[in-house]
Amino acid sequence: MKRPLFFAAAVVAQVVVLAGMGIPHARDVRDGKRVTLAVVPVDPDDLFRGEYVRLSYDISRPMIPNWEGPAAGPGQEVWVRLEPQGDSWAATLSRASRGADKPGAFWLRGRREERSGRPVFGLEEFFVRQGRGPEIERAVRSYTVLAEFAVAADGTGTLTALIVDGVRIE
Repeated sequence: MKRPLFFAAAVVAQVVVLAGMGIPHARDVRDGKRVTLAVVPVDPDDLFRGEYVRLSYDISRPMIPNWEGPAAGPGQEVWVRLEPQGDSWAATLSRASRGADKPGAFWLRGRREERSGRPVFGLEEFFVRQGRGPEIERAVRSYTVLAEFAVAADGTGTLTALIVDGVRIE
């Protein structure tokens, strides 16, 4: 009698652990503020690998726009305040620490890579169905792609979709 009970408890524990791993991500996507950023081209040789596309943004350049205060070194956090501008959002202020909140704007948190010093926000890769990569690559080169993502209260961004020539790809 102990053996089936132990087996059932082990299965339930595994299900709980696996479900618990996805809950924070799902909560961030559900409750986060939805924004879009214009996607800029990356080196075409590195843009499409396997079943994902590499994405870059103006905020991902080594010189982040509108920087304020002391510089953030490699491995340190960077914060970018995003505000709506037309069909997408743009960085209006960048800092090494979160700044004061402003109505209608919010802060996106990232970090500078150790080796390159380039800021990364966890929004740089988007997985696509096999064969969609070249189409998206062409659209990125013509600057007609927007990336939609959810931003959680702690500033963490989660990429949710690409908008290619007005068509949403999840």
